[in-house]
Amino acid sequence: MRARVEAAGGRLLPGPFLDFLDPWGNRVEVIEYANIQFTKAPHVLHAMGFDLDKNENARRELADKGMAP
Repeated sequence: MRARVEAAGGRLLPGPFLDFLDPWGNRVEVIEYANIQFTKAPHVLHAMGFDLDKNENARRELADKGMAP
């Protein structure tokens, strides 16, 4: 991902995460979908062509909020 950001003209930002500024100055943070508590509706994931899953920690966070997939 880092190489793609640089090849597309983005500027990597210092720090422990993969944050960068796109060519228009927008700050973007790249994270693995499985690790975050946010989710998309199944029909949205299907329309986007994604077959994604959450790790156990993210599923537990969602369940604690009553949002388990």
